[in-house]
Order: sequence, then C-alpha cells, then structure tokens
Amino acid sequence: MDTFQLATPTAAQIIILVIVIFVIGIGLFIAARRTGGGGTRKKGADAAGTGWHSFNQIAKLRGLNKDEATLLRKLVVANKLSKPSLIFSSMNILDSCIQRQVRKLSLQEIQGEPKEDLINRHYRLRNKVVRNRDVQGLSTTRAIPLGARMRVEVQNYGQYSVQVNQNEDEFLGISIPVLPPGKNVPWNKKRVKCLYWKEDDASYIFESKVIDVIVTDEMQSICLKHVDQITRSQKRLYPRKSVRLPVYFSRVRVVEEGGRKKAVVDRRDTHWGTIVDISVGGLSIETAVPINRNNFVRVEFELREDYKMVAFGKVKRIEKNAARKTWIMHIQFTKIEKKDRNEIFAVLYNYQTI
Repeated sequence: MDTFQLATPTAAQIIILVIVIFVIGIGLFIAARRTGGGGTRKKGADAAGTGWHSFNQIAKLRGLNKDEATLLRKLVVANKLSKPSLIFSSMNILDSCIQRQVRKLSLQEIQGEPKEDLINRHYRLRNKVVRNRDVQGLSTTRAIPLGARMRVEVQNYGQYSVQVNQNEDEFLGISIPVLPPGKNVPWNKKRVKCLYWKEDDASYIFESKVIDVIVTDEMQSICLKHVDQITRSQKRLYPRKSVRLPVYFSRVRVVEEGGRKKAVVDRRDTHWGTIVDISVGGLSIETAVPINRNNFVRVEFELREDYKMVAFGKVKRIEKNAARKTWIMHIQFTKIEKKDRNEIFAVLYNYQTI
C-alpha cells in the first residue's frame, strides 16, 4: 500500500497564500464597514439625542419652518458643533453662533438678498428659538428673584416702579418708592396690584396686601403677603430692555392734500423725554408732556454713541406716574429702517456691533 505524503511548500507558495489571506481580510473588513458599522454608529448617536434626527425633532417642536430650520442647521455646521441639539439647549452657544455669523455678514459684500435682510433673518430666528422654548412659568411670588423690577399700583395713589429687595418665607419685600415732596402713601394694610415681567417669558399680574413696612439702616422694605394666584399675561412678540435714553419726539399730523393723505411732522408740538424701555416692536417714553393715545409720533434718539435713529410710531397707551408727575407713553413702531431694527436686536441681546 502506497503512503500519502504532503510535500513541503515552497517559499513562493507561502507568499502567495499570505497574499490571498490578506486580500480576503480586506474584503471582509470593507463589507463590515458598509453594512454593520455605519448603522450602529448612527443608532448610537440618535439614542444619545445628539444627532440630526434630534435636531429636526426639536426644531419642529419650537415651531421653526423649513427655511428657519435650514438656516439654523447652517449655523451648526459653520460652527462645527459636535452635538447639533446643543444650539437649542444652551443660550450661550446659540448667541455665540448667531453673533459670530452676524459680525461676519456685516463685513462681507453679499450678492442677492440684501445684507440687512439676511442679518435680520438671523435675529428673528434667535428670537423665535428662545420665545418658543419651554419656560417654567411663575406660580408663586416666592419664585420672584431678588433685584427684579416690578410695577405697583395703589388705588387712588397711582403707580410706582419698585425693586424686589427681600424674598422671605413670610413676605415679599419691595423697595419704598421715592415720593415727591408733600406726597404720602399710608402703606399699612393697603391692597396693591403688581406687575412683574419675567425675562424671556411673559408678564405676571397679581394682587397682594401690605402686611408691614420695615425701615432700618440696612434695609427699607414694603412687605407684601405672598400669593399663589398669579395671572400670566400674553407673551410679547419681542423682549423689552430697560434703558435710560434721551429722546426728541414730535406729533405727526395726517393732512389731506389733493385728495391724498400725507403725514406731516408738527415741529411746534415737539418735546423732550426719556426712553425707559425699548424693543424691536416699540418703546416707552417718560415725559411731562405726553401726546394723546392713538396719535402718531416721530422719535429721534441715539441708541448708542454716534448711532442716531429716527422712527415713527403710534401711541398705544398712556400711564400716569403720580409720584414723579410724569406720564409713560407706550409707542408701537409703524415705520423703522431694517438696519435700525437690527441695532435694537443687538442691544436686546447684548451683542457687540461693528
């Protein structure tokens, strides 16, 4: 019987075998990458809530339309954010991305869409993202922070601007307003109506009762009884910011010439005042000579150093400040340049401008 013996492989055969094994290994590796690897990584990203799927879901919940979501997506890509959804959860990241883009656009020559329109789109996008986020509402006066500004109305004694300087378990402490000479308000046991504006949220209205007045060397407070019944008023379209800016305003009269209506600025009915708050939609002016409600006005002021602004608006509401013997005119813009709107946006969001 013949014996079967394996021949010893030559060096050439061994080299060929190694090459074949190497080629097969590369083929299996490529196949695994195309099938299993990519799908596992995408699934992991979505499960962690850091992928584009999560971004799209949040954009939809915030009420962004297709163009707005696309614009925000471009910001995420341009700023190389590793987790796209962070632009919704972090105000610092959102502001950083938008301010960087606005400054970049301000320095560029842009073809097609006007530069101011494109910048304005970014500002309005920022406003919409923030306005539509889930904000914890205010349900008790115990949640009002120290330093918050409020407006307090006392029946038959007028309205006063105050600041929260204490918030204890037993009471909410507000500053005692400075009254004009000869004016005195008997605060004890008075019922008051209060309005508090929560930043990036809405205004809250509640009624309370003065339970004590504290006057010491360290603190002067009117103590209000805490309440848990607070009314949340309609959210404003744009946030407002407290300022103190001198303003020159004139009544605008509508006259008819040749069968057509024409707006004429009445220079004889022109006065000085102080802007006490401002938004993209309008402003409030404190003055001793108010213009009546539903009248049109022209306002002229410097929003910042060397930046003069002119706009037109309509007086929507007037409030009397008995303590200061002045009135507050609340004006809604009816005509304002888009560049000026952008500058107001920058002031509201504390952005640096070029």
